[in-house]
Amino acid sequence: MQNGISIYAGLDYDSEENLSLIETAATLGFKRLFTSAQIPEATDAETFQDDFAEILMTATINGFEIILDVNADNFSQYDIDGLTLRLDDGFAPEQVAEISRARKIMLNASTVTEKFLNKLLELGANFDNIAALHNFYPHSCTGLDTYFFDNQNRILHDFGIQVGAFVPSKDGKRRLPLREGLPTLEDCRKFSTDLSARFLATLSVDFIIIGDGQPTREELLAVASIQSDEVILHAQLLSNDLTTVEILSNHFTRRADVAKSVIRAAEGRQIFKEVGGKIPPDNNLTIERSFGDITIDNDKFGRYAGEVHIVQDILPADERVNIAAHILEEEIFLMGYIKPRQKFSFKFV
Repeated sequence: MQNGISIYAGLDYDSEENLSLIETAATLGFKRLFTSAQIPEATDAETFQDDFAEILMTATINGFEIILDVNADNFSQYDIDGLTLRLDDGFAPEQVAEISRARKIMLNASTVTEKFLNKLLELGANFDNIAALHNFYPHSCTGLDTYFFDNQNRILHDFGIQVGAFVPSKDGKRRLPLREGLPTLEDCRKFSTDLSARFLATLSVDFIIIGDGQPTREELLAVASIQSDEVILHAQLLSNDLTTVEILSNHFTRRADVAKSVIRAAEGRQIFKEVGGKIPPDNNLTIERSFGDITIDNDKFGRYAGEVHIVQDILPADERVNIAAHILEEEIFLMGYIKPRQKFSFKFV
């Protein structure tokens, strides 16, 4: 994933801090920088233009793709070579098709329709130059519904268009005027930046951008670490068995044949064979299983020993099954987004 940060000119972000953030993000592997030509809260035109010029120069030096948010009214003013223009609402399909033949653009992923995309096809738009980026939503309760978001992404992916979305900063300096975070999904407004990014990854976005302009270093590291649609689940480790811990430290794939009561990993038994050793029954862990339990079949299960499940039901105690860990309560909802054949892994905290 070529993830990104956001930098805003003319606001209450210190200019030196803006430039330092660009350099820090570059060292952490960020590839994109989002900025906007639509900031009503900017202090004054001169300050905005000075800040804007510095941001563009520093971002270019550090190798960023610069994504500039423009509308139909100010487009001509910011038609600058080398920038990727994120076209907000107000552009006719004929105009979008023409622009796409000359430069890279991003559509508004939150409002684009299948009809609009089909029209671009008819008009001979250069889809090699087209990506899409969702809106962010400063006003609480106005962020996108997850089902709608997923459906928009599916439409765009059907046309071969990559899709990006925003996560908020929770611990950094949130942007004016409301300082309530800049998420695409409303659910993410209350999440940490880390959980927000991992959630977007489960929804198969192609890149993630931190919407607020001064995230913490920890938030930068969290987003920089998201490089695929693998579902990463934070969990509490309950087992002290070294073989169990070694097995659960691997990456898994949900089986294509979806079980009713558990998310079944395809690799557990094979990993156990490679690791060797034994998985003894643990009387303290062979207890009733519930939502979010991570289990491993012990030696009493014969050829199934080493099989890894995530429980999504209430299941009775079984002396052949150890509860090895438990997903953190605030992250159990992520289980519902692990699709057949999708990768998942555990991070123990």
